[in-house]
This record gives sequence, C-alpha cells and structure tokens, in this order.
Amino acid sequence: MSQHRHVRLCLPALASMLVSLSAPLNMALASPMGDDTQPPVAAPSTGAPGTACALPGDWRTPGDSLTSRSPPMGWAALADEQVVLLGERHDQPAHHRFQLAAISALHAQQPRLAIGLEMLPRESQAALDAWVAGNIDETELLEQSQWYRYWGFDAALYLPILHFARDHRLPLKALNVTPELRRRLVEQSVMAVPPTERHGIPEPAPASPSYRQRLEESLAQHAAELGDETGSRAFDAGMINDFVYAQQVWDTAMAYGLTELVEDGYLALGLVGMGHASYGEGIETQLSHLDIRAVSSLLPLTVDEACTADDGIADAIFVVHNDMIQHGPRLGVGVDMDEGSLVVSEVAPDSPAAAAGLRVGDRLLGFAGQPLDQPAQLKALVNRVMPGTQARVEVRRERAHHTLTVSFPPAPTEVEG
Repeated sequence: MSQHRHVRLCLPALASMLVSLSAPLNMALASPMGDDTQPPVAAPSTGAPGTACALPGDWRTPGDSLTSRSPPMGWAALADEQVVLLGERHDQPAHHRFQLAAISALHAQQPRLAIGLEMLPRESQAALDAWVAGNIDETELLEQSQWYRYWGFDAALYLPILHFARDHRLPLKALNVTPELRRRLVEQSVMAVPPTERHGIPEPAPASPSYRQRLEESLAQHAAELGDETGSRAFDAGMINDFVYAQQVWDTAMAYGLTELVEDGYLALGLVGMGHASYGEGIETQLSHLDIRAVSSLLPLTVDEACTADDGIADAIFVVHNDMIQHGPRLGVGVDMDEGSLVVSEVAPDSPAAAAGLRVGDRLLGFAGQPLDQPAQLKALVNRVMPGTQARVEVRRERAHHTLTVSFPPAPTEVEG
C-alpha cells in the first residue's frame, strides 16, 4: 500500500479524549466544526501538460487511467453488495450531491435499501423513524434528534438526502454513539460495559499496522494545527493507544449498525467521513470482523485528488468540483453552554456583534428568526448570512428581552493585477 496522504480522518474524538488541547468553541474565530478538512494534494501527475486525468462527473478506479460515466463495476453489481460506503467531507456540498445521486441510482436497482448516518447516535433513532413515517417536520426532526448537539455541520447540507429517504420510505439508521458513551467505551474498554448500555456493540478487531500509522499521522497533524509543532511526540504511548482504540470503537459502532441493517434484509448504505471508508480499513475491517464481506466504498474526490489517488483508497472514485463551502461573515462572539442555553463568553473587538451591542453574559435566544439551543446551530445560521445584510439577534439580559440588529459588512472585492 502506498503513501496515505490523500484523505484526512474525521477526528472529533480528539476533542473528547484530549480535551486539554482545545479551547471552548469560539464563534468569532473558530474554523468549521469537525476535522474532515481539505488536505494538501499534489498536482495531477498523469496526462499531457496542462490536462487532467479526469473531469468532474467522471468515475475512476484508483490507479487506472480509464474513466467512465458510471462506477466501473456498474450500479447493478453495487446493488448486489451487502454494504456500500459513501464517503464525504462533511462541509462540502458536492460530496452530499454525490451521495444523493448514488443513493438514487442504487435505489433504482435495489428498492430495499436503508441509509446509515454517522451524523447521529442511537439516541436519535426515534426521531429518524418519526421523520421517515411523515409524523414530524424538519424543525421537529432537528429538535428531537438533537442534530446540532451531536453534529457540528449545517443540517441543510443533508436535508435533500433525508427528504429522499422520507419520500421513498427508506429506513434511516443512526450509526453513531454519543461522545459520553464513546469516552466510556475507551476508558473502560468495550467489553467492560454491559451490552444493553453499549447497544450490543462488540469489541473492535485490531487495527492494521497501516491504519494505525495513518491514525498516528493524523493525530500528529491535528496536534500541530492546535499549536503543538512536535505533533504526536507530545503524547505518550498510552494516549496514542487510547486514540487508536477510540477510532476502532467508532468504526465498530458504525459497522455494527450497518450489520443490523444487512441482517434485516437491506442493502445498507453508510454515509460516513472519508477516513472511515478508505483503504478497506476503518469500517470495512470491522464489517469483515462481523462476517460482512460484500462491501464496496465510493469516494468523491476533486480532479487533483483523483489524479494522484493511491491504489486501494476505494473501489471507485467519483470526480467532483472543489466547492468547499464559502463561509459567511464572522459574527464575532464566543459562546458557552449554561443550563441549556447559549451564553456569550467573549465579544471580539470591532466585530459585528460588538457594533450591535452584544455583551458578555447575554443569553442568545434566537438568530435570524430561528431559536437557538446549540453552538453549532448558531454557527450554521451565521454561515448562511449574505455579506452586506442584517440579521436580528434575540437575547435575554438581566431578565429583560432585547432584540438587536447585527449588520454584516459586504464581502471584500478582489482586485485584479
């Protein structure tokens, strides 16, 4: 297996295991929540100078120079699998459009399919069932599933997929576990937790040497991004082992949920972060440990990534435009959770929040007409604001209700030359 450089792992477990490395969420300065960020990639290495080996909309087999307009193995063959993993970088709209297109194509071949979601833990299952049955609307789904408590990315990216499932009555399966349970499973070991308290999740299969190496490299990279230039050398062997085990537990939790769908007679589609679905490791290793071996992985990659992708990174690659979300204007506040509500912990100087009169200690009740109960929800709503417009913020301050108007500056213009 060649150098593993083209897919970054999704690592929110880093924050729960190594909390001393990260500060509280700062809405003024923080980058998008989550860790599936765009990795550096080499320039295309195939084809004539100035040409790419593939174009957006092409399918490729890693290491193969041929392209096609459908997966190389064909949709019918994919529909005969037990599990198909559809990778994503969580904040890239093109990846979710790819997933929806793949779900639609597979549904045409195999109507009896179900969709597993990394985004939510088992505790959200009742809300997903009610949504598919048509008993709740979008707002109720997000509230009852506690979407913004468990997932740091805008629900709008996923709603077309959720609507497709609802329209076709396709089961949605919450594959994840809560951060609290994941921490407990790591600290005590999986088998030390009673089966009823761990949703029956089994002990993970050991990590392969190559998977462990990728995890250690990703841990070092995250440490460097958090300001520790020594990378993983700052962690002792025990911390690294716990980190690797946490990723195995996470992979196993999702694999076990997908296995339950297979046992119920469904073609199981897993919507998961890229690192969980790459190189036949991660979830696929744990599926094999559970005797689920008819598995394929499909990854969306940009042209540059597809042209330089390692052999074995996936069973097929779909080439997408690089349409990383252009994040909206900065509000300029840091927030903490206190007794179930958002409290302003910091106001950045010369920010839109400061100009609007927001103060430390204000309880944020709503933004742009939407009620607030999680920091990630505020981040998603701010990101939707168009530069140069205004938004109302509802706050409670010293038992009084206030409505403030935040004016966001226009986007800077690019000067040519």
